[in-house]
Amino acid sequence: MSQKRFANPILIIIAGLFLALSGCKVGPKYVRPDVKTDSLFRFAKSTDTSSFANIEWVKLFKDTVLQRLVQTGLKNNYNIRIAFARIEEARAAFKVARGQQWPQISAQVAGGWQQQALPGGNTSEYSTLAATGQISWEIDLWGKLRRSKEAARANLFAQVAFQQAVRITLINEIVANYFNLLEFDNELRITRENIVIRQVSLDLVRNKMIAGTASGLVVAQAEAELAQAMTQLPMLEMKVGENENYLSILLGESPHAIKRGNAMLDQINSPEIKTPGIPAQLILRRPDIIQAEQTLVAANANIGVARAMMLPSLGISGSIGAAFNPTNLVYSALGNLVAPIFAGGQLRQGVVKAKAQKEQMLYSYQLAIVTGLKEVSNALIAYSKLIEIVQSQQTTVNAAQTAFDLSNQLYNAGYASYLDVIQAQQLLFSAQVALSQAQSDQLTAVVNLYSALGGGWK
Repeated sequence: MSQKRFANPILIIIAGLFLALSGCKVGPKYVRPDVKTDSLFRFAKSTDTSSFANIEWVKLFKDTVLQRLVQTGLKNNYNIRIAFARIEEARAAFKVARGQQWPQISAQVAGGWQQQALPGGNTSEYSTLAATGQISWEIDLWGKLRRSKEAARANLFAQVAFQQAVRITLINEIVANYFNLLEFDNELRITRENIVIRQVSLDLVRNKMIAGTASGLVVAQAEAELAQAMTQLPMLEMKVGENENYLSILLGESPHAIKRGNAMLDQINSPEIKTPGIPAQLILRRPDIIQAEQTLVAANANIGVARAMMLPSLGISGSIGAAFNPTNLVYSALGNLVAPIFAGGQLRQGVVKAKAQKEQMLYSYQLAIVTGLKEVSNALIAYSKLIEIVQSQQTTVNAAQTAFDLSNQLYNAGYASYLDVIQAQQLLFSAQVALSQAQSDQLTAVVNLYSALGGGWK
């Protein structure tokens, strides 16, 4: 007789499983928004669909020292570690949401001992022991739990994309700061060479003054020029130290000196950028755009969760237990249907809130796309124009060197003043520093374009 009655909760559970599997999902189905983009990036000169971003980052850079720095940063950087921890958090949240779709089963064991005084000075002792198993299950009639799982899955994908975006940013920062170090090294070299030249000039005019062919004014001008050049050294050394400290932090290490490898002009394997690809690839490649879309997917699913909260919910529960003193079998089954009637508008406003959040995420997604297009276009024109700037600056250096050489010859021959020499020397120094900075900017533009296209996340 007890076996026949025990079948009832099993039938209820089977019926509940059928209802859960056949239940509908309220809320809108996600459809990727249409995004209109041009067929080419602005300032792109190639229609080739193959992208420069397809190159693995390790194959982009020739300098093995730089490669090791990037590898160290990808392994130890604190922002990378935080991003991985956020992925684990999102993965756990997804598993929690997935687990809510299944029955929740628990067990309980209870025991006790009791002694009771009886008339006549006698006592009665007895003990109890019971074991109970319980099951409870919310039937997902309207897809609330499935929408919650959908939102949690999208949040997990968004965190994975966020980690990839952090990776790209980290590579860009390490490389750009390494290039800055090489540029500062160049400026230090140029400054030291300029100091040597100015020291030679000072010695020359001092000898001329002794010989009576130069005045004290000329000597004072030469001394001022030398002192000004020497002032640049500590300023540049300070910049080098600060840049090394920042680069050390990017590597996840305490501040320390950074080893240098190849010269600044021997850093990149493929300096010629001919194929940036097409804008449509950007939507599928850039992690920040992928993250924005997955956040939109989650917001869309949360509308379904909010709508399901307005509808009746069905839950079933059952239990079976045994008492061993005296021996007895107890079981129960219960169905629970709850329908919201009045909540002061909270449930309806929950739907309004979810829709507003989706609208925000939609705009954020669209903004991420146009921002990506802007960054690629900026990087393309920067790279193109910096080539012209470097060429023009090299011409300036060549002309300034000629002017400096001629001014020295004319001064020594008595056809020019020392002021002419000083002006030519200042022009040459400024031109050399500007050329070094332009060459560094050109290298950085290559890396910025690579990052803007979504390269480096693999």
